[in-house]
Amino acid sequence: ESIIDTNDMPIYDNDNKNSLFRYKTLYRTYHGVISSFVCIFGLTCNLFNIIVLTRPLMRSSTNIILTSLAISDLIKMLFVLPAAILFYCLQINERKSEPDFTSHFQVTFYMIQMLVALTLHCISTWLTVLLAGFRYVFLSCRTLTASVSRADRALIGVSTVVIVSTLLCIPSYIEHRIVENFINDTSSLKNYTNILPLYRFEETKLSKYLSLRGTVFVLHSVMFKLIPCFLLLVFSFLLIHQLRNALAKAERLQKHSIISLNMMNNGRIRGRRREKENRRTTLMLVIVCVLFLITELPQGAILLLAFLSKKKSKYYYQIYQQLGDTFDILALINNSVNFILYCLMSRAFRDTFKQTFCFFCQKFDRRESALSYMQSSIKKTQHQLNVSIACEPLSTYKSAIDHQTNKTPIENNTKSKKASVQFCNYSTTIPLLDENKINGVQKHSRFSS
Repeated sequence: ESIIDTNDMPIYDNDNKNSLFRYKTLYRTYHGVISSFVCIFGLTCNLFNIIVLTRPLMRSSTNIILTSLAISDLIKMLFVLPAAILFYCLQINERKSEPDFTSHFQVTFYMIQMLVALTLHCISTWLTVLLAGFRYVFLSCRTLTASVSRADRALIGVSTVVIVSTLLCIPSYIEHRIVENFINDTSSLKNYTNILPLYRFEETKLSKYLSLRGTVFVLHSVMFKLIPCFLLLVFSFLLIHQLRNALAKAERLQKHSIISLNMMNNGRIRGRRREKENRRTTLMLVIVCVLFLITELPQGAILLLAFLSKKKSKYYYQIYQQLGDTFDILALINNSVNFILYCLMSRAFRDTFKQTFCFFCQKFDRRESALSYMQSSIKKTQHQLNVSIACEPLSTYKSAIDHQTNKTPIENNTKSKKASVQFCNYSTTIPLLDENKINGVQKHSRFSS
């Protein structure tokens, strides 16, 4: 909800007694608690995102933009969380979502947090557009891939978005100011009159002179909602088209390939894995764009109708205000779920997260990988021994055993028989020439078993 109408809220009349107004009144009771939990969850998730995405192995142009997006969402929630507690959880039902106008601190904090949230929301919006644009250029324009994938180019893009978004929010900064009025609080019981300060928002003279109220409305509806949503729609369709082409190409290569998987070299296997990871990254970014569109597109549509319709402009703007809390919680959820999306879609993010935070998981994974490697080595050795039995004639082993038996003293006859029995179970191409080799085969066979 805008600061413009804060002084006049809530307005209860018969025209507002509709289902939408009743929904607004009902949901406002629970909005503070829900927003607080979402903010706490979002703060934790975005902190994880920042830590993981800034690891040395995760540094890339895409991850720099994702890190900037996480920082913007984190700072926004740092302001929204105390506002939700102060203006919703601790406020009485009749004045929920509003500050206590007798408290200068609450009125000032209300104005600051709304302006900060507006600026950071604008930054997050255009960072999402920048992310989709970078990804599309990376996939479609091979000549620009090297320049786009550079980290300094991503930093330049992020800095440009932050500066331009802040400049676009300047009209909102100078639109209102806080003024102080005084009211008389007369107590009939104690027979005295107390003068209480009352703070309210007032449009500045500069805003009236420059007609900034209309400019702010256009900026909010067009620059912060409609244009980003349109660009995200375009980039989302283009990325989906690129993703479908990549999948079709992979299927064609797999169908027409005449080289078996066992004969492929490591370079081709790594190339296939890299292509698969790139497809998953593209799909993840498409989902980020779609979630953002689900949150922002309805707001942009309502504001567009309010901007284009002269007769029903006030009506559409009232609808936008009555759904303000719902739009806010959708935006907070959208700012919080990126961590879950990264964990589900990116193997590199999961591995880096486990290496950074899950020390016990890391030790368990190492032990499990070592055990699996040992088991695979044993199976491979047994397979080679079985193949050698099938390939070598039995007479060779028999003559070798007879020759060894004739040379061996009677005292060691038992050992030779034992070695020959074990040799039949775990055969090898090495002839049994002396006792040391027999013992060596015995040790090897016991290890193999």
